[in-house]
Amino acid sequence: MTPTLVRQHSSHAGATPHVDLRARARDWSEIQERMLVPLYEAVFERLDVGGDTRMLGLGCGSGLALLMAASRGAAVTGVDSRSPELLALARRRLLPGAPGEPGAAEG
Repeated sequence: MTPTLVRQHSSHAGATPHVDLRARARDWSEIQERMLVPLYEAVFERLDVGGDTRMLGLGCGSGLALLMAASRGAAVTGVDSRSPELLALARRRLLPGAPGEPGAAEG
């Protein structure tokens, strides 16, 4: 985990510390996703998500649900306009090595 979760005090009054938004997005996903995996597994099992499934993730965030659905054979598309950093993380997970179009990730 990166040190962005720890608030660091600047030695200069009024100076705004640099915040690595990509690292913060990655940290958030590492913490939150541990709790979500069992929920998504249960939901996808109940809904029989598989090769015949097409899934659209609106506000997909880091793409965990899409990644899990894709691993079950589903065709997935994710859109998120709120957090470009989380969407970039989703794109790297679903499309390793592909630049992709800003605002959407498909896998």
